[in-house]
Amino acid sequence: MSRRIFIDIETLPPDEGARDRVAEETARELIDEGVNADSHELARIADERFRDLALRPEHGRILTIGLVVEDGDSVVHQGVLGRDRETGRFHLDEARTLRSFWSLLKDFSPYRDLLVGHNLLDFDLQFLCKRSVIRRVRPSFDVCFARFRQRPVYDTMWEWNHWRKGISLHELAEALGIESPKVGGLDGGRVYDAYCDGRHDEIALYCMRDVECAREIYYRLNFLEPPPMKKYGADAFIPTPQASDGVPAACVAQT
Repeated sequence: MSRRIFIDIETLPPDEGARDRVAEETARELIDEGVNADSHELARIADERFRDLALRPEHGRILTIGLVVEDGDSVVHQGVLGRDRETGRFHLDEARTLRSFWSLLKDFSPYRDLLVGHNLLDFDLQFLCKRSVIRRVRPSFDVCFARFRQRPVYDTMWEWNHWRKGISLHELAEALGIESPKVGGLDGGRVYDAYCDGRHDEIALYCMRDVECAREIYYRLNFLEPPPMKKYGADAFIPTPQASDGVPAACVAQT
């Protein structure tokens, strides 16, 4: 049977030790450009640049990977990778999270299965593959980044606009009358603050709302009805069985 794997990731900037380096580089650049910035403006610009590193796989870190896996007409996995099973807190062991992810997809077939997400080709998959190289975690299959096709990667952003220009998940959801995960709660630009505040459940819920939204868009674009699935957090969901190295049991469901 074919599988559909719906994916979304949340990322963080590097650890706080990099903040001073970013501030020093920012100060030097402003001086070289002849910009006279006071200490408050310098701190604001440096903080913005530090946070933007979360969008660059060369510097940022994967905090969590949200997944919904369908096998045929059934949802077989639903949850986030990267959380400690007992505490529910994100463990920040990026290599462990990546091993969990590739282990979950170890039987992926590009001829049979499908990876689905919004801006998947240009962000999530790029991040996953590059961070795997950095962390020396070998992917379980060769990810195809070929464009202008729907398999083995179905990118809802590009499918909607027929490979012409991007569109945000929020804008596309609103156009289709689908509940946007970006309304009334967290958004990607505030994940780092939420993490620093210890709001781990909120981050997991936000990540899974993105996955669920992309899933609903996929089925709308293909004029299909999705297999029934409870929203993440609405009830307990049985995670993947424990593997010998602890993966992919990190696919923790919120209770």
